[in-house]
Amino acid sequence: MNEIWVHIGVTNNAARLELKSVSGRSGLGVMQVCFRFEASCRNDASAQRPMWFEGKLSALGLGSSSGYLGRLVVESSPVTLHSLAATTTFDLVVDLDHRQLQIIEEHRTGALKFNVEVTGTAMRDGNLERIGVGSIECDVNQSNWAAILEQMQYRRLLLVELDAPDVTRSAEFAAALDYYRDAENQYIKHEWRLTVEALRQTLAALVGKKADDEDEAAGVTAAAKALRKESVITTMGYAPRTEQVRLALKFMCDLGAHPEVAGTEKRNAYSALLMVGGLLHSWEPVKPRITAQASAEKGATSQTAPAVTG
Repeated sequence: MNEIWVHIGVTNNAARLELKSVSGRSGLGVMQVCFRFEASCRNDASAQRPMWFEGKLSALGLGSSSGYLGRLVVESSPVTLHSLAATTTFDLVVDLDHRQLQIIEEHRTGALKFNVEVTGTAMRDGNLERIGVGSIECDVNQSNWAAILEQMQYRRLLLVELDAPDVTRSAEFAAALDYYRDAENQYIKHEWRLTVEALRQTLAALVGKKADDEDEAAGVTAAAKALRKESVITTMGYAPRTEQVRLALKFMCDLGAHPEVAGTEKRNAYSALLMVGGLLHSWEPVKPRITAQASAEKGATSQTAPAVTG
């Protein structure tokens, strides 16, 4: 059960702490997990006696990465039960950073388990004294953990920790970024194939297309050959080279996104998220340009075209 008993002096079970909910929220440069407890007075020893709670939080079930996460601090302090059988609620909160959450996401296999260890002090005859509390193991299922990550606004930074790009660049870019956010949500839910499918849509939306509009290996090969040929004649900037990367990544994501392919694993989805995130950060649409061949054809046309007379 999600309950902890408080022992005050020689009185055991003087009060009960019951974990009611776990939620998340974002702060300035940190994210927080909040554990809401309901305290109830079970003996006169805890009535009219201010109590201060704190503790520490550990993550379990993450293999060698399991362990201490941070200090739990109470927000509404002190906690006072004014009469026998009285109840009140309070929050114990821990600050987490992006790196800690990223490690959790890399190692969890569904649900997440926390060990919540609570300690405390109480006022007695004008003096503070330590009180016996305890610890509980708290299971957070996968859907609830996904909701907590959303509340903490995790993934507002791309996975490579680049600032999220400006959606006002273009309508195509805004649509692509929406697909990318969907990919991040699917990744949190451990839906590897759906992650890659959303990335496939992201890459197509960047150039105003649907995913199935670019589904042929021949197109990637032809674009690479054309770019190589043109680079011999003229200096190629980043934009056309980045377009070639987009095509190659789209080709990669096509494999993992088709329903008949069952081999998409976590590592495939993760690497694709990293690469597509980096591409979004530096994306510039390719401007129409005149190739050497087109320039020659234009020159020949201008030489043979009849003059227009008034």
